[in-house]
Parts: sequence; structure tokens; C-alpha cells
Amino acid sequence: MKDNTGHDTKKKHRFLMIIVLMLLLTAIIFAVLLTMGVIRLGKGRSDGGTTPSSSSSGDTGTGASDPAIDPSLASTEQTDTEEQEEGRVKRSIIENMASATEVPKLTITDEMLEKGILNEGNTSRLMKVMERAAHGEEITIAYLGGSITAGSSASPQAEKCYANLSTEWWRNTFPDAKINYVNAGIGATDSWLGVHRVGTDVLSHDPDLVIIEYSVNDYQGWNKETYDSLLRKVLEYKSSGPAVIALLLGAENYGFAAEHAPIAFRYKIPIISYSALLTGKLVSWKKVGNSDGTHPNNTGHALIANLLTEYYRRVLSSINDTEDPGYTVPDLSESQTRCRYINAELMHSDFLKPDTSDGFEAGEVTGILFNKNGWKTSSGGTISFTVTTREIGIAWLQKSVDPQGTYADYDLYVDGELAATLPGVADSWGNHLEYKTILLDEVATHKIELRPTAETKGTEFEILALGIAR
Repeated sequence: MKDNTGHDTKKKHRFLMIIVLMLLLTAIIFAVLLTMGVIRLGKGRSDGGTTPSSSSSGDTGTGASDPAIDPSLASTEQTDTEEQEEGRVKRSIIENMASATEVPKLTITDEMLEKGILNEGNTSRLMKVMERAAHGEEITIAYLGGSITAGSSASPQAEKCYANLSTEWWRNTFPDAKINYVNAGIGATDSWLGVHRVGTDVLSHDPDLVIIEYSVNDYQGWNKETYDSLLRKVLEYKSSGPAVIALLLGAENYGFAAEHAPIAFRYKIPIISYSALLTGKLVSWKKVGNSDGTHPNNTGHALIANLLTEYYRRVLSSINDTEDPGYTVPDLSESQTRCRYINAELMHSDFLKPDTSDGFEAGEVTGILFNKNGWKTSSGGTISFTVTTREIGIAWLQKSVDPQGTYADYDLYVDGELAATLPGVADSWGNHLEYKTILLDEVATHKIELRPTAETKGTEFEILALGIAR
């Protein structure tokens, strides 16, 4: 029998050498990959050359984009990851946003918020404002309305009015941003005056957010059209336009919110309704209102601000989870009115010169409007103007009492025809701006004349401004 022991031994040696060579080759390949950066040693995984788990996602694993090899890429990688994680607004800002305005002596219920935030509306523009504020940019917030917006019955007025209280939320939530505050409230004025003065008193400040309030002072038939025109005028300001919030306030026993709400709904804008809490008996006027039955007290102003800031909190809370819906102002054909006041403006003596003036002087008049330049007479004078417009509007000072009988009644003539009488005195709460508007369908050139009435005994009269709409 043949002995095969030596042959088997040689086979084993060859097998071992093959294994050694394979291990050596594997080690060489591993060393090459390690040198290239395809494989990294240390904490974490090396699945197919991806970066370890201690680094954020998004690295391709090649040496050219590896922060371990090129440290200058580390900060870029971290920033990109933070942006992906943070979204439009940093989580820290959202998590630390200011609380809603505190309302003294009143408990805010879920039902009050449900009714008060009447329509969340399209939030596209408002979210953009919040995003810019979060990045530390300059933001302008403007308020336009009557005496409640101006702060009547709040004490101290400038500090405790709803407009300032709700602006505080922006200052506290976005401390790195510069928040400009414009309060364009004027007592005893409605949306007719609002649409005529919004250009100079609000839009001239290039606002990012405008809160519009006229539901207490509007009551006349044309106020639907002046309010509709006002919303459209602000929304269409510039290409992107400011964000707009319709604030529907109310007095103890009256208001125009029911007429304003459908107009605001048509524009798909946010609607905050303090009026709904009053009419729905969710809050007692005794707790939130002044004894005059019209103006809110400090609790009422705080409640209005609470509704606004609760709404802001909702929008900011969801900003990173909400896709921007975009916003397009509805076509004019979709408006509830003809919006014939959209190009309205006030004309003052520093711009408009009369054709004739006998006894009237141009210059400063009683300071109700922000622009105090008008025309006044102490001798019962006459004055005339030529204007191209579709509206004849006269704003004058009307007194509540005149014991000396010095203030006159005036007749308004348009193209030689008596159009209206402007009473110089009327029984009311106090001296205030009164106006007369005559709206025409077509733009045309007209001659306007003011003369004392034949029966008047007074000789004093003040024209605060002329209103026109083209």
C-alpha cells in the first residue's frame, strides 16, 4: 500500500497560504479605503461609506465632502441640518413665544376663543411677516379705526389700549426684530374717512400688517362700500401687499359687525370678533365696557388684545407644519360692492388751491385729522374749488354746543346747484369731524362752492378737508 501522508501535508500548506494571502489582500484593500476616507474608524456606523451617526445626514461619504477630512465643511453641514430641522421659524422662537395678553378680572374660555376668532382666514401674508420678524428684520404694524383703536377709555391710554397691548406680543416674541408701531385711530370717524386717509396715515409707513376696525362707528348705507373699498385698497397696496386682519368690535347695544363680516369673508382674511362675544352674551358689558355703553375699559381692551394674540400664537405654532397657501386678492367682480372709493383721498390746503376765496384763510385748523391744513373763516366768507372726481366730499368741524351763536351753517353747491346744507352745530357728544359725501358714477370735472346759508347768524366755519375719489 502507498503512503499519502506527505501529499496531504503539502495540500494543507497550500490551503493555509491561500487563506493568509486572502487576509493580506483584504488588509491591503481596507488600508487603501481607509486612506481614501471611504471607511472611517471611530464611533458610529460605516454603512456603505456613510458618515458616522454623530454627524448629521446628507453627507455622500466621499473624502471630498467629509468634514473629518475638510473641517471647513463642518459648519456648513451643521447650518444646513439646522435649517432642515427648524423650518421657516426656529423651534426655540416658537417654544418661547410670548403668552397671549393677560385679561384682568376675566376668565377666558375655549368658547370665547372659538367665537372670537371668527375666521382664521388665509394666513400666507401673516406667516411671511412672522418669518421675517423671526429673522430679525424690521416690521411695521399699523392700526386704523375710530376712538377704540385710538385708546379711548384705556388708562393709561397709550399703554393699555388694545393696539399697544397686542403689539407687545410681537416685541416679546421677536426680540431681535425692530417692531414699528403705527396707531392711526381717530375718534368719531368711520370707514368713509378711513378709506380717504389710509394712504397718507397708514400706507405711507409701508406697513407689513394692518388691523382695521370700524364696526362701532359705521352705520350708514354707504359704509358697506367704503369698508369694502378700504380692505381692497390695503390688500392691493404694492405687489405683495401687507397682511390684513378685520377686527370686528361692538358697543353695548349696537354695531356694524354683521354687515362687515361678509365683506371680510369674501377677501378670505382673518376676522377677529370681539363683537361676537358681546352679542352672544359670552361676556358681560359691565365687566369689559365703560359706562358710556360704547368704549371698552382696561379689561375690554385687554380682551380684544387677547383675541388677537391668541390668534397670532395659533399661526406661529403651526408655521413650520403649514404649507404656504399663497394669497391672491379676489377680482373686483367678486366684491360685494362696486368699490368706487378705492382711489379715495383727502385734499388739504397744502396741496389744493381754491379758485376763489373771500374771507377764508388756508392754514392750520382744529386738529382732528393728522394733516391739520384746511380752510377757515371768521367772517362768513365764501370759497370755491374745481376738482376732477366721481365724489364730492366735504369734511368740516361740527360743534356740539354754540352758546354765543358764532358758528355758521353752510350750503354746498355743485356745478351751481344746491347739493346739501352743512350744519355748523348739532346736538352730540362733543365737537367732532362731520362730513357730507355725494358719490357719482363717472369721473368728471366739477365746481364746488360753499356759501353761508341765508338764515345763519354765525360767521365762523372750518373746512378740515375735501374728499375725492377718482
